[in-house]
Amino acid sequence: MKKINTSLMLLIVNLAFSQVGISKNPTVEIHNKAILQIDGKYEGKNLGMMLPEVSQPENLPFYNPPVSDNEMTGMIMFEKTHATFYSYDGAKWNNEPTAADFKMNQSRFLSTANEETSVVCVLLGCGRHVGLSFSAPLDGQLSYNNLNITRETVVVPGGGAYVDRSYDNAKFVINEPGVYDIYLNVPSKTGGAVSLTSGPQYQLRAYLKQSNGTHSEVKLSTFFPDYYGILGIGGDNNTAAFTTTRIRLNPGDYIVSRIHSPLATVSVAITLTAATNANIAQYYPREIMFTKVSD
Repeated sequence: MKKINTSLMLLIVNLAFSQVGISKNPTVEIHNKAILQIDGKYEGKNLGMMLPEVSQPENLPFYNPPVSDNEMTGMIMFEKTHATFYSYDGAKWNNEPTAADFKMNQSRFLSTANEETSVVCVLLGCGRHVGLSFSAPLDGQLSYNNLNITRETVVVPGGGAYVDRSYDNAKFVINEPGVYDIYLNVPSKTGGAVSLTSGPQYQLRAYLKQSNGTHSEVKLSTFFPDYYGILGIGGDNNTAAFTTTRIRLNPGDYIVSRIHSPLATVSVAITLTAATNANIAQYYPREIMFTKVSD
């Protein structure tokens, strides 16, 4: 740092080093790599710099220009309505994402068209658990991962006499600590004949990492799709189920969604299908979305 006396406590110019310092103090220290340095401290207070400003983006020079101005490249201005800075690249004005850019604190994962999953209860033959996968590639628009969440394969206990099975892209491992809103939507089909107790249902579960490396399981939500039946007979080929929950998560914690069928149930036959096909996957997909709302 080089200390230079100021002139009139406003402006100093050091021609030998082609450096300029601005301060209200008698002297200002200028870094040897700085052409211009502004000192914002005076009489124990921190002072700021005010850039040229406009009330809205349309008032920026050449905002909708018939021609561009390469000589204006690098100009910076402040836009008051949205409290954001704009810079000119020689052809157009650009600004950093503002608070309205909702994707910055979100990750959204979708299913593909071939991930239809069902659980069927027949008489007392329930108790089966099936994982829900979200395998659609991330495209940065409809599906994105701005929270550094790791999507992995998970082993889901089969339940009762059923064999444990693995499900690809059904486990979401948290890498950034914080408070998360988790939204899960599952387009569904239902069918049944005389279900006297609750049958298959969706569940959202968290697995919280402990100090010894193990995970503690927490059931966050149990939810059902609409069921249009009379006295337990009927169903619907075009319904859905969704849930939203909020939880604090730490690195190593992970989230799994699944179809869960209680072991103690009484039914002749009842089916719950997490439905996906080409149209559903494109227009109304199975999705799980993470939104970080706080550190």
